[in-house]
Amino acid sequence: MSLAAELCAFLDERREELLGFLEELVATDSSIPPYADERAVVALLQDRLAELGNGAGKILARDQRRPNLIVRLKGNGSGSSLLLNGHVDTKPVGDALPLWHSPPLQPERRDGRLYGLGTSDMKGAVAAMAYAAAAIKHVGAALGGDLVLAFVADEEAGGAFGSKFVAGQPDARADACLVGEPSGWERDWQGLHLVSRGVCCFRIRVKGTQMHSSLSDRMPCVNASTKMADLMLRIADELELEFEPHPLGQDPPTLNVGVVVSGGVFFGVYPGQAEFGCDLRTLPGMTLESVQRSLDRWLDARRSHDPSLVVEVHFQEGLSWVPPSEIPPEHPLVRATQRAAELVLGASPPLSVFPGGTDSPWWDAVGIPTVPSFGPGILTYCHGPNEFIDLDAVVEASKMYALTAALYCA
Repeated sequence: MSLAAELCAFLDERREELLGFLEELVATDSSIPPYADERAVVALLQDRLAELGNGAGKILARDQRRPNLIVRLKGNGSGSSLLLNGHVDTKPVGDALPLWHSPPLQPERRDGRLYGLGTSDMKGAVAAMAYAAAAIKHVGAALGGDLVLAFVADEEAGGAFGSKFVAGQPDARADACLVGEPSGWERDWQGLHLVSRGVCCFRIRVKGTQMHSSLSDRMPCVNASTKMADLMLRIADELELEFEPHPLGQDPPTLNVGVVVSGGVFFGVYPGQAEFGCDLRTLPGMTLESVQRSLDRWLDARRSHDPSLVVEVHFQEGLSWVPPSEIPPEHPLVRATQRAAELVLGASPPLSVFPGGTDSPWWDAVGIPTVPSFGPGILTYCHGPNEFIDLDAVVEASKMYALTAALYCA
């Protein structure tokens, strides 16, 4: 039996064990603070990895409440080392709770899918990576380079306690990295994403005249909320960003307007301040400075048109700039991943641009070329009600991660 066949056979035999472990991960709340944190889910991972024979790993933490788990399977030193990266934190359930068909933290199987918070984003990939490493260990695959697992905190809030902190640590060194973010938006395995769009979050803050609202028709005053509303309606059409389309995806940057909105005090009080937040998904070549220039030009034009407008832009701490990243199509890790996909799926997905941001920029920043997204799950159903993952896709992911490691680390 070939090595590929042995790895896949092991994972087929452990299918229910793998899926059961995913259910345990989903049932362990790891929402970002203040809702929860990653300590319990990392402890669960440590226990299972030790049971599978790969040791409990090493904890790296900027804050002990936000642990990151690193596990290294040593090769013989003759090949390249690969890091498999997954984040263990999730967004909170939020206002969508009444729309869930089953409790978000009680995983439920229906029609070949597993429903629950974090199934696609991205505990399915984390479970698959853990069992891929177990398969490598079990069949005695002779790796030339090390296989490193990096299960990190804080991806959902910018990575300062997660990959941004871990990537510079000696324990997390590798020659290349694969991030298991869900790579479909309509179906599983829709693309092998070589580009991760960046994230730039900012607030447009408008000042007005706070006073007794009964006098608004008698005294000179500025309503901050209506000024804000006008800007919200205009920004998407009028903001001219500096960018070049990417060859793998000709779509422009995506500006999401009004992801947070606030303003006013209470009834009877004329609003003296209002603001709305935007998250901008950026392309390679864009910079924080170029976005700032575009915003300044637009706001200057609006001030010229309306002298009563008092407005400022404030970039969000921790999320002001998560850079875009990319890996060349000819990189050996891309080739290894394509071959693994051919063996498991029958064909490799097309090369593509991931719509969102991932942890890839932080690995890129320390010289580790990174595939930003190749994982099970459908991004469309993440961060909302009734998130799910296809059970077969989790097993397929584990097989492809094991085969990618065997090919790249050879």
